[in-house]
Amino acid sequence: MLRSTGLIAGHCECRSFNETLPVLKDFLDLEVVSEKGETVTVKHANTGWLLVVHENAAGAADKPRFNHYGVRVATDQEIEHAYEHLQSKKKQYGLKVDRVRDNHHAHSVHFTEPGGNWWEIESYEKAVDSGLGKTAAPHWRTLLTEESSLARGYIPQAFTHGTVQCENLEATRHFYENVLGLEVVQLWPSSIYVKHPSTPWYIVNLQAPSENRRDLSRSQRFTLAVESVDAVKEAHRWFKKCSREIGITELEGIQEDSRIASFLLSDLNRNWWEVTSPNQ
Repeated sequence: MLRSTGLIAGHCECRSFNETLPVLKDFLDLEVVSEKGETVTVKHANTGWLLVVHENAAGAADKPRFNHYGVRVATDQEIEHAYEHLQSKKKQYGLKVDRVRDNHHAHSVHFTEPGGNWWEIESYEKAVDSGLGKTAAPHWRTLLTEESSLARGYIPQAFTHGTVQCENLEATRHFYENVLGLEVVQLWPSSIYVKHPSTPWYIVNLQAPSENRRDLSRSQRFTLAVESVDAVKEAHRWFKKCSREIGITELEGIQEDSRIASFLLSDLNRNWWEVTSPNQ
């Protein structure tokens, strides 16, 4: 079993930084923390994990709504304000805005940005009141109160989750718990929530038949850190030796430079993961 030190990043692919990054900043309160070639890393002020955005002008496809990232606000009323704000700005930013939905105690609105990615702004106010805990509990210790966000009518308090699809929920749960060493929470029959034990952000896995799924590129992935370069190499040896037995569908070679070592793998649902050492 992989012994990771954290789920440290999600990744997504867009067609143009000039189109996508203003949406992430102005609607979701994600700020650029680093730029390197064809990748830009963004972060929410109230959240420890990162989002790495890859620019692919020629080949970034539109992703399904069930493959999205999400931020959370504190109250249901803020979702109504978010919907109104998104509608008022959709021409300016090239957005497509879905209707407000209630699902699994979440009150939320989904929208797409010009880079082909779906996003969700959600409130779990009613879930917190009903005592669901775990993934529904607030992901912040202190509420943000920025003046600019207050004028907009809603404040993203945390960058909370990513969402993917899987085919067999029980086999997927076994993979996460016994191969990647992650914590799995199941609140509903058709989905599981996957997280690292030490942090609140999570990945929703929605069960869907293979004919309804679309395989995503390597640029749509999640990054797990391990304690050292040697731990990366040890993990790669284990995955290579046991890949068929444990459900690895593709395993790429180790990429290494003077500071860091990492590799990519595709799991039993053909969703991509990265295993990396700390950046020294």
